Amino acid sequence: MASGNAPLPVTWEILIDSVSNAASHPNETVWIIYRYLIQHYKTIGSQEARMLLVVYLRLKMRIDPHSCIHLYMLDLAVSISEEYTDFQLVRFLRMWGYGRNLCEEAMCRTVGLYGQSLKRRVDYAVQSYLLRHPENGIHGRSGAVVSMYAVKMFERKQHLLVKLVAANGLELIAGSQLFPCKPAEICGKMYEVLTRVSEHGKLQASEIVEARRRMADAFPTQTGYVDRIDEIRGYIHVYDAKSGHFVANKEYVSADIIVRQGCFVLFCPIIVNGDHFKSAAILGVLDRTEGRKAFGTYVALVLAVNCKDGFLRYVIETAIKPTTEGTVTKEGTVSLLVLNEEDREKIAKGQRVRLLLFLKRCKDGVKRNHVVEMVMESR
Repeated sequence: MASGNAPLPVTWEILIDSVSNAASHPNETVWIIYRYLIQHYKTIGSQEARMLLVVYLRLKMRIDPHSCIHLYMLDLAVSISEEYTDFQLVRFLRMWGYGRNLCEEAMCRTVGLYGQSLKRRVDYAVQSYLLRHPENGIHGRSGAVVSMYAVKMFERKQHLLVKLVAANGLELIAGSQLFPCKPAEICGKMYEVLTRVSEHGKLQASEIVEARRRMADAFPTQTGYVDRIDEIRGYIHVYDAKSGHFVANKEYVSADIIVRQGCFVLFCPIIVNGDHFKSAAILGVLDRTEGRKAFGTYVALVLAVNCKDGFLRYVIETAIKPTTEGTVTKEGTVSLLVLNEEDREKIAKGQRVRLLLFLKRCKDGVKRNHVVEMVMESR
């Protein structure tokens, strides 16, 4: 921090004597405060360190604003904030006049740790402070803090790593040691991630805390239909109204949410930019009527019924909705087993039915209409 020879030791007695007579020599007192804090801030405790910074702020107006002591005290305040979590860094910066009292050239002087500019170091410290004190308004104030969902954990070179994905598709890989919980408890939760650019120019996670916001406040939500549950692998296969196929890990679904095949769910899509694989974070199960309405259905005319082979042909009469996976065809066939037993006996050519469908890949690799629900329209 300071340049030149190491500062001479400052005892408590020297400090108190100087502070007691600060009115007659404010500049000397501030330098003594600085030297004392440099030597002892890690051991004197938060209260005493904060008290001495307050003394400095009271004397600050009586010292030449261009004195380098202000830069050193600012840098020291950042170190104190890293040592003591109860130190209100943002309040100190406001009282210090950060951002308005010094010219850009002075703020870019290299006085911080690791040769980084003072401005960069202070700005990062503010982001770290806001990350751990969300009550001060973290969101919208720091672009370096990103809400991310922990999708999965994997091992690489004997290190446990976690795949994190943001709502905008940003993907980061972070070590499990950065998380505020045990490795087994990491995945399936949302976190606030403080990012920084490495010396190689790569964005990486620096600090991680568990998010206080709800998942739905950070990620978009969609209605999905549970087409299949793979009990062996523990995967829940969900389709949205645009035929997007998402996979949720059953282990990460809250215990009070009972997901069954054929139900409608509210979920957050978790999609990495440029990745075809889509994950889902299931937030809840929807009422069937509500879910069907949100998902959307098609009105179709029955063209023919083949009771012997157990299927019917239909043509969709309502407008075809665009999908991200292909095109829903107007005509198709569907098994009569999709109807309930009573309607199976009544269905006939010329009747209208309401179809719940999406595109699904068949064994030949082609995506075709997949009807999962068919209800006869009341006459």
